[in-house]
Amino acid sequence: MIFALLLSLGEADRHGYAIMQRVNQRLGHRAIVGPGTLYRNLKELREKGWIAHVEGPVEADARRQYYTLTTVGRRAAAAEAVRMAELVDAARVEGILPHGSRSA
Repeated sequence: MIFALLLSLGEADRHGYAIMQRVNQRLGHRAIVGPGTLYRNLKELREKGWIAHVEGPVEADARRQYYTLTTVGRRAAAAEAVRMAELVDAARVEGILPHGSRSA
């Protein structure tokens, strides 16, 4: 879920509800992320310095808080992407996932 959250902010700055929608879409609605989980994770990621608050668009509802991916957060997301790619490669080597396929 954290990786999907970071990916959603890699695409664009978003407010909480838009992040939640994008994460749920990316996860294929297999694991629905609700507001409690989302805002708990956003708080944790802010504390780590991986995301930060930013000003929203001029026309945006002033009550919405917008978030952006920081340089540190982008590096963390990239490191996780590399780690996951290595796991997929290992699954292919072990015959769990056929070579050239994206899913089982």
